Amino acid sequence: MAGKKFSEEHRLVYYDGDRTSRASMPMLINLMVLASEDQSELLGVGTSEVLKYGVGWVVTQYSIQINALPEIGTTIRLSTEATAHNKFFCERHFGIEDEAGQPLITANSNFVQMNHETRKMGKLIPALIDPYGSDEVKRLARLPRVQKITDGQELLTKQYSVRYFDLDTNGHVNNSHYFEWLLDVLPADFLQTHMPTNLNIQYHKEIQYGHTVVSEVGKTTGENGETKTLHRMSVNGEVYCEADCTWSSIAN
Repeated sequence: MAGKKFSEEHRLVYYDGDRTSRASMPMLINLMVLASEDQSELLGVGTSEVLKYGVGWVVTQYSIQINALPEIGTTIRLSTEATAHNKFFCERHFGIEDEAGQPLITANSNFVQMNHETRKMGKLIPALIDPYGSDEVKRLARLPRVQKITDGQELLTKQYSVRYFDLDTNGHVNNSHYFEWLLDVLPADFLQTHMPTNLNIQYHKEIQYGHTVVSEVGKTTGENGETKTLHRMSVNGEVYCEADCTWSSIAN
């Protein structure tokens, strides 16, 4: 049966994109989350209502399939649906279509509710989940496992300091910055000539203000010979986030 569906349009402007004149993945993540927030407001469980319970929604994993990145100047349609939940986790689907209705990006995700005081996840609050009409299940469908960096693998590394303006209303790092730090460690010439086709990211711990994040990436080859990158972000030697990404070449 799944849940209530929501969609809205967005015209892509210059700050949504990068040097390829296409929308960047960090910005598309922001827009997908915005669509879910707009749905929440429409259903009466927006940010102000959620804050009354002392909690916030936090994503634990995205599994994203990319057919094409939309070009700047075009209008896209963002869609989202909270499809299922159990006692602790909520599954939410996202989609992005072009002006002709062709699917560009699809994503599955898992979310939890985090207590602002304890900074720990807890049971989903019925008043905050019931309005979405998602199916209550015992177990959610598993998202793909993230392929991990192996010992001895040659890595590229960069460091990033978490600034005040990197934080969102939950007081933790905005999702889009994770994507920026994961991808920015790759060389510029690679990013300008390649497009992600599958991106799987899992969040283990909450990166906070004042942390120094070490972002690492190693290249490997996928099952079908495609270029694949493995990503890891750590704080003080402890892994906070991991991801894997497959790529295809794009025309200059």
